[in-house]
Amino acid sequence: MLTTEYTVLMSALSAAWSASLTRTSLFLGVLSAAGVAFGFASVGGLDSTTALVVAFLVLLLVLFLGIATFVRLVEVQRESMVYVTGMNRIRRFMQEAAPAAGPYLVLPVSDDETALYRSIGTGMRGRPPRLRLLHLTVQTQGIVGVVTAVVAGGCGGLAGAAGGGVVAWSLASLAFLVTLVLLYVYWHRSLADIRATLAPHYPTPDEPHGRPSAGVSGTPTAP
Repeated sequence: MLTTEYTVLMSALSAAWSASLTRTSLFLGVLSAAGVAFGFASVGGLDSTTALVVAFLVLLLVLFLGIATFVRLVEVQRESMVYVTGMNRIRRFMQEAAPAAGPYLVLPVSDDETALYRSIGTGMRGRPPRLRLLHLTVQTQGIVGVVTAVVAGGCGGLAGAAGGGVVAWSLASLAFLVTLVLLYVYWHRSLADIRATLAPHYPTPDEPHGRPSAGVSGTPTAP
């Protein structure tokens, strides 16, 4: 039964990653198409007022798609955390049921936050990153969040274009910062919420110097 469950979780994890890549590609594709459209519009003889209105409307559409993509990526990450936790717990059972197989298990047999960072698709970190904000930024969700915030800045700049360069840049900067902060706050709270529902049953043991040590029966919790 657990072998079947492990296979289901692995399939679900692969499907989640595929959905994440698909949504990201869709967003970046639409953003690229919008840039090409702006290039054609700039040489198409449109007056400046009409061009600004068209650009503003198109960027609003891209902004909506960016926010929707970011939210979906966070949801996929939440799902992935559940799948990885379940796989780690099943691996723990396998190790306890067959201790002789322990040395051959290279993935974690714990289910706490440390083990999550040492599981499939996480970069196999030895411990949770110290610079959490930087770590989040280089993830797919973080990249989409930054790009979305830039699009929001573009919308703000176009909205304030009539007031001159100072007003336009001020609104653009404000829109960028507010959007980025709101997205990251949502991201942090969403992950904290799912972690609260995944109380660890098998925390990663620590060695005296603070690094994660071997699991039960001497099995390493990660490569």
